[in-house]
Amino acid sequence: MATVGLFRGPAMRSVAVALSSRCGSSIYRPAQRLAVPAVQSAVRWYARGEHERLFIQEFGLLCKELPKPFSASALVPTKDSFTRIKAYVKERLLDVFSIVTLKYYLQGWKKKPFAADAEELYNTMNEAFAQGNIKHLELVCMPNMVGSLKNDIKARKVNFSWRKESTLSPPKIIQIRCGRISGNYTIGQVVVRIDQEQTVTPISKNARAPSMSRNTKTTHVREYVVLQRSVTEPEEPWYIYGKIPVPSWDQPQK
Repeated sequence: MATVGLFRGPAMRSVAVALSSRCGSSIYRPAQRLAVPAVQSAVRWYARGEHERLFIQEFGLLCKELPKPFSASALVPTKDSFTRIKAYVKERLLDVFSIVTLKYYLQGWKKKPFAADAEELYNTMNEAFAQGNIKHLELVCMPNMVGSLKNDIKARKVNFSWRKESTLSPPKIIQIRCGRISGNYTIGQVVVRIDQEQTVTPISKNARAPSMSRNTKTTHVREYVVLQRSVTEPEEPWYIYGKIPVPSWDQPQK
């Protein structure tokens, strides 16, 4: 099992870290933050496109651990292995319950199209962060995520462009959780694995467009992105809630 902790740092964390050693000024300032307890919430009015304004709340992560898949290690019949099997089965049952809940409230919801849409939302977030476009970030991210990214935009010394070069493996849903917050208010959170090759190019703040330079960096980026929405509010869209660390057994090869 991997204990889950939320961080709301810059959207291109691993690429930016690689770039920081090659630039005179760092474009990345760490901004990790653990998930707030579920009893706390942050509230803000939001709108996306033509949707009317909605009351968005944050309640912390619904998932606490990510079960290690059986394929990630040899299964030897020991006490620990039986404990892991028990935890894995429990996680899968929670996933089934959450999928049934999502499909009950969200007619036509399917895992594969959702994962593809999640990657597009992730791309939009990265582009908006690179451009310093707070308004676009507010359309796709939850309030605390926007606040953290906004602080990093203000703190960075240089601007940069972002581009997705390719999707190395299809986006995949890792975990689904639904939680009833009050009598008729239920939220859903979905963890999606994003696996891409991305390019980041630092640009002068006075430049109108990026140019290829020795500081341009193309990197394999794998991230676990958490999306959230109220499933009992039919008009509410999905937002990016944050990201969780990639488990040790799923780190990209260097």
